[in-house]
Amino acid sequence: MSAESERVPVLVVGAGGVGLAAALFLTRQGVRPLVVERHGSTSVYPRATGLAPRTRELFREAGVDREVLAAGSLMARSGGKVVVRRLAGEDLGAARRNSPVADDSTDVVGAFSPINSSNGICPQDVLEPILLDRARAGGAQVRFDTEVTGLRQEADHVLVDLLDRGTGRESTVAAEYVVAADGADSGTRRRLGIGTSGPGALGGPMISVLFRADLAELVRGNEFVVCEIRNEETEGLLLAINNTDRWVFYISCHPERGETPADFPVERCVSLVRAAIGLPDLEITPLAVMPWQPAAFTADRFADGRVFLAGDAAHVMPPSGAYGLNTGIADAHNLAWKLGLVLSGRAGAGLLDSYAAEREPVAGFTVAQAMLVQRNPRLHWDLESSLAERERIGMGHPVVVSLGYQYTSGAVIGPRSELPSLADPGLDLDGHPGSRAPHLWVTENEVRKSTLDLLGDGFVLLCGPDGQRWREHAAGLVGQAGYPLRVRVIGPEGDVIDPDRVWPTVAGIKPDGALLVRPDGFVAWRAADAGALPELEAALRAVLALAG
Repeated sequence: MSAESERVPVLVVGAGGVGLAAALFLTRQGVRPLVVERHGSTSVYPRATGLAPRTRELFREAGVDREVLAAGSLMARSGGKVVVRRLAGEDLGAARRNSPVADDSTDVVGAFSPINSSNGICPQDVLEPILLDRARAGGAQVRFDTEVTGLRQEADHVLVDLLDRGTGRESTVAAEYVVAADGADSGTRRRLGIGTSGPGALGGPMISVLFRADLAELVRGNEFVVCEIRNEETEGLLLAINNTDRWVFYISCHPERGETPADFPVERCVSLVRAAIGLPDLEITPLAVMPWQPAAFTADRFADGRVFLAGDAAHVMPPSGAYGLNTGIADAHNLAWKLGLVLSGRAGAGLLDSYAAEREPVAGFTVAQAMLVQRNPRLHWDLESSLAERERIGMGHPVVVSLGYQYTSGAVIGPRSELPSLADPGLDLDGHPGSRAPHLWVTENEVRKSTLDLLGDGFVLLCGPDGQRWREHAAGLVGQAGYPLRVRVIGPEGDVIDPDRVWPTVAGIKPDGALLVRPDGFVAWRAADAGALPELEAALRAVLALAG
């Protein structure tokens, strides 16, 4: 390592939603990363707007959920998707509204998660500054106008060459690990020689027209997330950013007609927006026109030595279903706790092998689900009446796609080989190793909490009401070897109160059983009863990739 190189534990390439989430999650593990971004600021484009249940859980854990939802509160009354000929006139009020979850979605999600709704709304241009501020407050450095120009892996670090685009100054950073969250056209992925697999480009380019227009009165009482508009003058999707004065209109570019993105100057885009709204004299302020190419692929591998791909650098999917950003944020969380434990010496470096082993299959599954949504939008937006057809083509319930996926890796002892159900989240979130731990409302120190709130930066043993033997045994192991392990006994008289003794049933254990839960909330190992006490240390060492 050269003496002049700046040294950091983790370098994150990209300050988009995934990169900033990775930085925030790392700071919560006691790691102070350096984030570099070639653009001069966070995104000015709303991009993704929907936050899935799992993302809400992760933001809740990080203490930003309320701030994020408050920032997106103008969308709180939004109601799914509508289809009209024009936004103005009688079409909007009479249009049928479809939602990707049923009307009782709050109950569906609330049965399995502590969040209070199935889906939050926060445009990415509003979300990213929140994540930026919180990451910096936790100790992360973030440098904009900074481009990666080279990357070389050594035995125990990665040398990354940087260019300050403002001053022209060149420098080199030596990072123990690199997280590449630098987007679909990832320069890091290319430098590593990692290819991609999947459908690739999907149809022709799209033109995103970000504009300001006061449509508050026009949509009042009929707010929506997305409005599909088709008439003789134009067709496209109108995405609500705040349902008042900020909007995005997505226009398809048709190469088969000889069209290219250059055929959509600002003036034409404004004209098409007016035709979609149906008000030819509407005052419109265009803010940006951005061509982009819908695509679907996954990287052939998510890790190469000390470099890990996350977000669009690892997987790209069509926006249908709003799975892209949410999947990337789950990547970041999965990787952050593992890096934290390895960098602190509490886990072996082999733990990091589980990142690709776990996230690659989940990304493949989610890309496939997004493709099914794109090809069958009616089924996605009309969940209640399409259950049988969804099952026939393998389209998962949105809550299953967000929360119900399973991990199989060396960081899970005794995982199952297949997802139990694409339709019923309860069958997936049953306490089985490799699944996200079951949610149950309990009381700790007279405060109502979810079992997911009992986690931290280490492992937690969630025991049934007869779990005192686990507490005593675990205390001995922690005292001898310093394992990152805490114990919570859940029952009528435990340190965590479950008056009705529901936890054993929810967790799939006997009253003297236990779940070993990872810092990300996933079950690493399940002991049906106290007969498995002697196996606890071996399970911990296996999951933590500790020798011996």
